[in-house]
Amino acid sequence: MSGWIKIHRKFLEWQWFDKSEAVHLFIYLLLKANHKDSQWQGVDIKRGQFISSLGKISIDTGISLQSIRTLLNKLEKTNEIELKSTNKFTIVTICKYECYQDETEQTNKQLTNKQQTTNKQLTTNKNDKKEKNNKEVILNRWVEYRKQIKKPIKEATQETILAKMENFTEEQCKFVINNSIENGWQGLFWDKLPKHQNELSDDLQQTANILAKLNWKDTKDYKNVD
Repeated sequence: MSGWIKIHRKFLEWQWFDKSEAVHLFIYLLLKANHKDSQWQGVDIKRGQFISSLGKISIDTGISLQSIRTLLNKLEKTNEIELKSTNKFTIVTICKYECYQDETEQTNKQLTNKQQTTNKQLTTNKNDKKEKNNKEVILNRWVEYRKQIKKPIKEATQETILAKMENFTEEQCKFVINNSIENGWQGLFWDKLPKHQNELSDDLQQTANILAKLNWKDTKDYKNVD
């Protein structure tokens, strides 16, 4: 038998808690109860039930047979358990087993939801960290350029630029830095970003304008012209 059970702190307020043998016995019953429906020699054993005998319970717990009879009788009278005896065995039912199980399932559900949320946050953090690292690599190109022109950038300024870069995509950051380097500028000009991220290159745009003027709807026809 494997698995575990959960006992709420309110068990300390249980009416039989000051009776050590009663506590011992009841915990044993909880541990022995089935967590799902099953069968034993053609007998249906529901969740929260198990088959045993007074002698078996006495041997397992080390509690005398007479005390077992007395304790089971008390637990049955206070609606903690139900007993159904035959000439071969006794079926023990934990009356409030569903309450214990529901609480466990709810806890497991909360733990699962918390774990999923944590995993999602970790994934988001990893992605954010990866993007930040990529932008640091992009910024290093600008830092090296400034060193080459004898205009090094202080670390505080680098942090300021990196914070600014967080408002733009990696491609936009590359464009601004490359644009400044190619033009020999000493500063970064974010207002010079293209208005449309996916706008056509000059050559493609020029070709598109020509096609539009000639009203050629099918570029295939254009390719077939000698």
